[in-house]
Amino acid sequence: MPTSQKTYEVLLAEIQKLEQENQTLKQTQINQNYHQTKINDLLQFTQYSIDTISDSILWLDEKGKYIFVNNAACINFGYSKEEFLSMTMFQVDPLFTKEIWDAHWQEILERKSFTLETINKRKDGTTFPIEVTVNLVEYDGKKYNCAIVRDITEQKLNESKLKQAALRLSELNATKDKFFSIIAHDLKGPLGSHREFTKSLSEKITILSDEDKFLNLQILNESSEKLYSLMENLLHWASTQNGMITFQPVLISLYELIHKTIDLLSLSIHKKNLTIQNLIPKSFQLNADFFMIETIFRNLISNAIKYSNHNQTIEIGCNFSQTKNDTNSKSHCFYVKDEGIGMSKDQINSLFRLDQKVSTPGTAQEVGTGLGLILSKDFIEQHGGKIWVESVSKEGTTFYFELGQHTI
Repeated sequence: MPTSQKTYEVLLAEIQKLEQENQTLKQTQINQNYHQTKINDLLQFTQYSIDTISDSILWLDEKGKYIFVNNAACINFGYSKEEFLSMTMFQVDPLFTKEIWDAHWQEILERKSFTLETINKRKDGTTFPIEVTVNLVEYDGKKYNCAIVRDITEQKLNESKLKQAALRLSELNATKDKFFSIIAHDLKGPLGSHREFTKSLSEKITILSDEDKFLNLQILNESSEKLYSLMENLLHWASTQNGMITFQPVLISLYELIHKTIDLLSLSIHKKNLTIQNLIPKSFQLNADFFMIETIFRNLISNAIKYSNHNQTIEIGCNFSQTKNDTNSKSHCFYVKDEGIGMSKDQINSLFRLDQKVSTPGTAQEVGTGLGLILSKDFIEQHGGKIWVESVSKEGTTFYFELGQHTI
């Protein structure tokens, strides 16, 4: 007996069910294709970002071997991808050894992510500073260091410029302070003598004869002219400086320079009735910085006057010695010698120390800043020279200084 056949209705229902399943499969395939397209797009975007970013991205395994690098790494380091993937990080980081890397890997495992600075080397051998952001990542059961490396050469240059600017500002402030100190110090002595002479003259004016009045007024006028000239010279010198006390050598008639310095200090000399002997040869010429040499002798002569007693003698001179290698060149040793109160060894030892800047009152109770000798030492050293002193208590003092080798 034949098998009973399915009815038309049953077959139709089965066909409709199959069509529904087929539509579902088609929609699933469409959805899968869409998601795959989105994934592909995302991968392409990610790969494009990795390849076009300016920072280097390098994956390293626990042995320090490169397993992935982006295009930027190849450009920044000068290696091809094939070369990079055959290398270890020891070949590009001269600061790392195997021992340091092992400790570094342990730090990566513990800290997971952090940033550090180091030095890397390009294929051509040049080095550059970098900032590395370390990231611990796990993939396919293994751990890697995904390092993002940024060239910080420009940042370091900017930091260096800022440090240089700060240093320059500090130097400018120090130079400004030195300017004020020099101007104040070099004006104080002559101004003090001028003030004392004016005070003395005003007290005695009623008992002076007309001839004495005229003579004293002449002295006062000359003193005023010299003070004004000194102030002009100091201000002119300060205005010519561009943030630094520059060394500007010129040919100097030293006898004339000292003669004018003695004139400037004539009131103080006259007050103690001192004899000043300028033993510098009149024909002698020195190639040196005029302002500095003038300041050196003014300070040394002022000191000699300050610590001399009445009716004593101050001697200014120089000694010459032939140099060994040049028969036309002589070494100059200058000196300023007084017969005054002298100094102890402790006083001598503290003369040129800024941290022990003291000033001993003079024989007429003159006061000072203690800065003059320090400035003089500074200026002498700028000439490549040195200064020293010989002194015996109550027997006098001699300051010596050399200015290196100069041609007469």
